[in-house]
Amino acid sequence: MEKLLKFLKDYKQKAIERRKNYNLDPRPLNEDQVKELVNALTLDGLSEKKFTIFEEESLDKLVLRLLSQEVRRGTFPSSYAKAQGLAKIISGDLKSGYLSSDEALELLDKMQGGAATIELLNLLEKDHYVEEILELLKDTVLVNRSEFDRLIDLAKENNSVVGLIKSWAEREFAQEWNLKDKYQGLSIKVGDNITTGHLSPSKNADSRTDHPLHAQFIMDGREDEADFLDRLQNLKEKKEDIFFVAGSALGEGSSRKSATYTMLQVLGEPVDGEPEKKAGGVVIAKSMAPIFKVSLVASGILPIICDTDDIKEGDSLELDLENKKLIVNGEQEIEVKLPIIFQLDKIAAGGMTTFDAGNELQKWAVEYCLDNNIDFDQTKIPAKVEQAEDRVPQTLAQKIVGMNRLDGKDTILAGETAEVEIRGAFSQDTTGPMTLEEYQAMAGGDFGSFVVQSLCHTGECPSSEDRDRHKFIDEFVTERGGVCLETGEGIIHTIGNRFVLPTDVIVGGDSHTRTPQGVSFPAASDIIAGVMKYGKQDLTMDESVRVIFKGEPKEGITARDLVSTLVVYADKTVGKDVYTGRIIEMEGVEFLDADERYILTNAVAERSASAGTVPADEVTIAAVEKNLEYLKSRPDSDSCPSVKDTIQAIEDYLADPVLLKGDEDADYAATIEIPLDEVDEPLVAKPHHPDNVAALSEVAGTKLDEVFIGSCVGGDLESIRAASRIIEGHKVPHGVNFVVCPASRDIYNELAKDGSLAKLTAAGATITMPGCGLCMGNKRRIGAGSTALTTTTRNYQSRIGPADSKTYLGSAHVAAIAAVLGKFPTVEEYFDMFK
Repeated sequence: MEKLLKFLKDYKQKAIERRKNYNLDPRPLNEDQVKELVNALTLDGLSEKKFTIFEEESLDKLVLRLLSQEVRRGTFPSSYAKAQGLAKIISGDLKSGYLSSDEALELLDKMQGGAATIELLNLLEKDHYVEEILELLKDTVLVNRSEFDRLIDLAKENNSVVGLIKSWAEREFAQEWNLKDKYQGLSIKVGDNITTGHLSPSKNADSRTDHPLHAQFIMDGREDEADFLDRLQNLKEKKEDIFFVAGSALGEGSSRKSATYTMLQVLGEPVDGEPEKKAGGVVIAKSMAPIFKVSLVASGILPIICDTDDIKEGDSLELDLENKKLIVNGEQEIEVKLPIIFQLDKIAAGGMTTFDAGNELQKWAVEYCLDNNIDFDQTKIPAKVEQAEDRVPQTLAQKIVGMNRLDGKDTILAGETAEVEIRGAFSQDTTGPMTLEEYQAMAGGDFGSFVVQSLCHTGECPSSEDRDRHKFIDEFVTERGGVCLETGEGIIHTIGNRFVLPTDVIVGGDSHTRTPQGVSFPAASDIIAGVMKYGKQDLTMDESVRVIFKGEPKEGITARDLVSTLVVYADKTVGKDVYTGRIIEMEGVEFLDADERYILTNAVAERSASAGTVPADEVTIAAVEKNLEYLKSRPDSDSCPSVKDTIQAIEDYLADPVLLKGDEDADYAATIEIPLDEVDEPLVAKPHHPDNVAALSEVAGTKLDEVFIGSCVGGDLESIRAASRIIEGHKVPHGVNFVVCPASRDIYNELAKDGSLAKLTAAGATITMPGCGLCMGNKRRIGAGSTALTTTTRNYQSRIGPADSKTYLGSAHVAAIAAVLGKFPTVEEYFDMFK
């Protein structure tokens, strides 16, 4: 009793502090706390004692409430502790005067699989509640392959188990996976260009796994929406659902999953028995970043595209799915674009965790039934895919995805959905904790793909909490077969790209997962977790835009300038919105090296494209050979499955290399030609968007307070070497903060060896630990009213500084010259100093 009371007093203190500071409920219970509650169920006299956290309760009622409502589902350590404790009560190994075996079984069922599935099978094998457990398992989809195999063994002696497997084959678990015909709610209206950084501010990234707390920072840095939470509260007092209604370009940016969690907290309803979790919601926008839309779908939120200009805050909205209309105040009807059927099915299931687990479970069950000649209703089995009889012209991206299909077909067209092998997943340290939570929520075991995890976003100047998080991430990833990079070892893209083959499909939890070989898709944390678990993913093929670079750039025009030409020449022809939600397939860049090609493919993120490709050639082969040397030199090359498997995959590839390119007669949404001989001067991006492109001559003379050379597209070896050549012999003005951040430790070492770093520091540069540096704005930031020029990827308002600061984007060459001058150079000054 004394231990219980001590635990409750500690829990109460933290609960009161959290309520006082944030007006939030306590955090979910951890493993030790759950074990204490299970043990408390064996104590005498709980019903006779009272305890108050916020309201007075008898101890027995309090213990049961906490155990039933405040423990996460899935395979968290606390989930295992709860499931094991309940199983002991069910089996009679633990006696409790407060919870019967029947009641304990009911609580175990409400855990909905994961750790609970293991204990249900343990009980089944010991003949406890056999009929009841088999019936409960019919609605359970969070079942891993090892657990399914145990059931196969049981089925040999118990025909009722065969009935369970048959129910899974017939998809009985999905009987209630249905959307409503109509949704009603009140609108909360926000403006254009609401980025994921406004929904999930990067400077508060350390709170992202605490969904209710992080949601309180919504719209921080967006001054015109500063009163959002007050407006939301006023609308919620009317006791109706709330629809989030936005203007154009909703959800651009890198924080799409944490932004989605914020949407769930703002719009969703609490989930019984799942602390901090909410479900449901409708998000409406005039246009929406495709990755954010996919993230919403994965979390069971309904994304709708329509003209929102006439919708005002507080309007009564009715969404009619059958007729594809949004009715405003019972009068005005607006046509809407719904997600595709596949996505609607996923939303109906409550999101991808349940949907994907159910699909996988059905496949195992169907295979078992067919192999054992068990008669079952086969109408719920997806139709078999047939190979195309005639030649199907393919773009490069389609060829790569097609050769990774798992359904027997080797081509794919835009709009087609297929299950695709995903050979690897990238994860970084601000989205990584969310990914690992999702992985536990979906009951993941050992990784099913190679996994590269970095600590590049929070490695510099870490807090104690950061270091604790690093330790957890490292242990979690390496124990399951992944590789976790050390702090300072490198940016996820810089190192992760070295694991990728020209024939690979890759996903990553960072929006700049845009590998220069193969094809890669950035994705939300739950999607990354799904790939980590299954090694595959259902992928709907996007259309492609073909971009052909004609000729070669003039001296002084860099790959970073080519990035801006994507915007300039799209604007001149078909409009830059052509890239949104499509794959940008770039050709004619044989003159670029591997790092420069990544600068190009990386930049498709800011075009709101789903992916970017460059055809593989001899430059690619040379890069893959160099990557193989790097992987073999790693200290974990013999011990880490992700490294070992990749070494073998690269060796197999190099033994018979495949160099794919798109067919000339493939179908593209648009073709854009960029004549490089027309580009006479460097290009930069002005505040507050990477698409706000200007010629250098337009901004010449603009004074600068900050210059930063670094990030995955500015911290490469040659960019920093070029900066050192330019700056050698010069001094940076006292009022300019000039920072250089190599993208990886081996790049740092090369720069130290060849004297580049010494040239930079002699001129007044500060060299920082390899990593993301200023790019995300979560650690390093610029001051109020500052004007910065950086080689990073984005310059959204408030991303790396206060709302009144300004950020320009440009090449390392322009940045180095600007650092020397303390201002943007003229075109003449640029070419005079270019080296």
